[in-house]
Amino acid sequence: MAPLADKPIDASLLGDLRLATGPVGQAAKGRHTTTARELVRLSGGALLIDTPGLRELGLWADEDSLDRTFDDIDALAPGCRFPDCRHHQEPDCAVRGAVATGRLDPERLASYLKLRHELEVLEVRKDEKARRLHEKSLGRDLAVRRQEVRRNKPGSR
Repeated sequence: MAPLADKPIDASLLGDLRLATGPVGQAAKGRHTTTARELVRLSGGALLIDTPGLRELGLWADEDSLDRTFDDIDALAPGCRFPDCRHHQEPDCAVRGAVATGRLDPERLASYLKLRHELEVLEVRKDEKARRLHEKSLGRDLAVRRQEVRRNKPGSR
């Protein structure tokens, strides 16, 4: 099989040319050629999603789904000394203790901590976005009120 750079990406992944592709430019960046979303099944059973224009993927979850996904860590957490233990540096952390004794894979804890951090960042972004939207709507409301006052001012008609 030729290296990926020598063949269009769909030929490399799918074995044939099914999707419209374009060349990779000198800056080693490709340009979107496809214009519609498409879900393609690969020969090994995996799914490839062509999403033209999509620039990033984000985490779509909450604290409950994180706890359900990492139910082993969630089950260990009540054994921590502090109820708000973050499983980083706190003393008598049952989760880190399980890692130390080999009952919990350290990579599993690292994945949990990484996802929890992403959820926290997402929450801050949502709050920031909500704050900005609220301020923007307040500004629009104020502008509308000013216009109403000007229209209703005696001698303005």
